[in-house]
Amino acid sequence: MTESRDGTPVSGGGMLMSRRKLLGTTGKAGGLAAAAAAAPNFLDFILGSTPAQAAEKELNIAVLGQQIAAQSDQRAWAGMQTWMKAVGVDKVWKTNLVDAKGDPGKLVSQIQDAVTAKVDAIVVLFGTLTAAHAALETVKASGIPFFSIDSGWQAPAIADLTSNNYVMSGQFTQFMVDKFLGAGKSKAKIAAIIANFHHGTRKRGKVMQTVLSENEWIELVDSRIIQYDGFYEKTQNAVNDWLTRYGDQLDAIWCPWDEPAMAASEAIKAKGLQDKIFTVAADGHPTALERMGDPHWPQKATTAQAFELWGAYCCWLINEIVGKGGDAKVLVPVPIVEFPAPLIVSGVNVPEKGKQPWQTTDLYYIYQERVLKGMGG
Repeated sequence: MTESRDGTPVSGGGMLMSRRKLLGTTGKAGGLAAAAAAAPNFLDFILGSTPAQAAEKELNIAVLGQQIAAQSDQRAWAGMQTWMKAVGVDKVWKTNLVDAKGDPGKLVSQIQDAVTAKVDAIVVLFGTLTAAHAALETVKASGIPFFSIDSGWQAPAIADLTSNNYVMSGQFTQFMVDKFLGAGKSKAKIAAIIANFHHGTRKRGKVMQTVLSENEWIELVDSRIIQYDGFYEKTQNAVNDWLTRYGDQLDAIWCPWDEPAMAASEAIKAKGLQDKIFTVAADGHPTALERMGDPHWPQKATTAQAFELWGAYCCWLINEIVGKGGDAKVLVPVPIVEFPAPLIVSGVNVPEKGKQPWQTTDLYYIYQERVLKGMGG
């Protein structure tokens, strides 16, 4: 049973939108069900390493999303939904989804409300927990098991499920550098969209600066800091400004995640500069990957994160720790659980139809496979 308290009806298995529409957003494969069919061991993963039968007691779980309109939040929530249904706990768990609509202050209030309601577990999706210390202290005092997904670990969270953002940014930023080198450039100019409101995008921006410090022949001519609110239009406005000021002198635009990169790419294409200026970003959202299949689309690289798996694994942890009384310190030996994901997706390795973004083969593993075949490996 799933309810929403943000004014948006939730029905048909607990989706904010219809299951068909949401899973269409998360990939034409039809979400995790199709992924399971495509990968025989997938169900073994979502069931976990120990039997994941539904806990006998009912659980009341507060799921607090900072911005459910974001593709990342939707995909993690879809993973939670699929795991609960696959295991059968959807019949005994009550998951109450609440949307803070991008407001960190509202998220703080919602955490406090969940404590007051004495729920059995709290899950925060992509939250700004650095602004929630007082609320987290109330969670700690209550003893309610607390989990987060890509929110930057903050006590008393049992686990924060995420990817290594330093690694990701190093990969797609270095791809940008390598693409310049491949084009024979000894000088290059870029502009960057910066997002400091989330721990992951903030880390990506810092790594980008580090990579540039080692490649002083690349000039960062300008950058623009955005917030989540209105990010698409603000990105397009910034890019249009850069294109007016610098024109085809620009070589690339660095973006912190795919959706700003899509906005930047649209602006570039509208000016007819798609074969001169390219974009790079992170996340591997299906809509971005679909467009990257066009060789003339400006976005040339992303990193595919496994948002659906984060949601599924979070539910497994709740079932084992809250539902069955498992030892959290044994089940979660380190509190930041970093999921591996394909590091680089470019036009040549966009996942084939029927696969999730994170089921593709990393660009550089393709190179490795070629070598291994030649070595008889």
